[in-house]
Amino acid sequence: MRTPVSTGMAAAAAAATLWGVGTIATAAVLRTGVPPGPFTVIELVSSVAFLVVLCRVTATPLPSIRRRWRAGALGLLEPGATYLLVNLGLARTSATHGALIGAAEPILIALIAWAVLGEAISRRLVAPMALVLLGTIAVVTAHSTTQGSSWSGDGLVALGILSAAFYVVGSSRVVADIPVLGLTLLQQIFALGLVVPVVALAKLTGVSALAGGSGPGPVSLWPWVAVPLIGVGASSLTFLLYLTALRHIAAGVAAQFLALVPLVAFTGAVLVLDEPAGLQAVVGAAVVVVALLVIARIEQRNGLAARPSDPTVGADLGGHP
Repeated sequence: MRTPVSTGMAAAAAAATLWGVGTIATAAVLRTGVPPGPFTVIELVSSVAFLVVLCRVTATPLPSIRRRWRAGALGLLEPGATYLLVNLGLARTSATHGALIGAAEPILIALIAWAVLGEAISRRLVAPMALVLLGTIAVVTAHSTTQGSSWSGDGLVALGILSAAFYVVGSSRVVADIPVLGLTLLQQIFALGLVVPVVALAKLTGVSALAGGSGPGPVSLWPWVAVPLIGVGASSLTFLLYLTALRHIAAGVAAQFLALVPLVAFTGAVLVLDEPAGLQAVVGAAVVVVALLVIARIEQRNGLAARPSDPTVGADLGGHP
């Protein structure tokens, strides 16, 4: 019988896997010349449309925007600002560099949760968390010489990851009180409310970084067809899964499974982009998988059925027996 903790960890792992696939797909589409701004708008419109249909099919009511605007406004951070910044950054830098920067997100989330919410992690989790970070860095730095990177692109991705970290910590405090499907739709409506005016303003003012692509534009239709599919797979489903995870495990623990994102991106680079896989990358991937299994085992033993609103979650560093 699946426990709440194991459900949360499975949901977090599935969300991270889909995000990793979405990262590779996004980078591939952006490299065809699709502008980051329109890409993000279509991605979010497709996601919102899918979620509306899902709400109708499941008879899930949309939370009141007036009463729940604080929870919805977290969508301004992610997918709103995060998707704009990361998509703009991926259009300017390599996918490998983007994955390396993204590897810092679990640590950022754990630090923010500790500093803002007092949601510290058991001492037993410190070592495997460190191994997750080190293993991920080993994987992505195995291809750190990838051409096409830039400081400006790296900086934009870093800002996007920081925005995402604040989103996760904020959402961990509201997800227990609102149906996950309704909350996901509400947040993405807010995100769309940010992205559309920003992209429209960029178009009017001629900011080509958002409104225009890095090349002459796609020469075929498939990149534009892929964008709404990415919207459903890497926006709708991922946020549904990750918010579900946050209902059952603490934000700092769920964040560790985000280490799967760069690992999946690395695998995609090898299988799809035909990049070589060296010994360093293979060893790093193995370290991350083992460390995540250790985290899962520790969490099950600690019995952290971690609704973020539960005052016993993350009470003190080393506070768990």
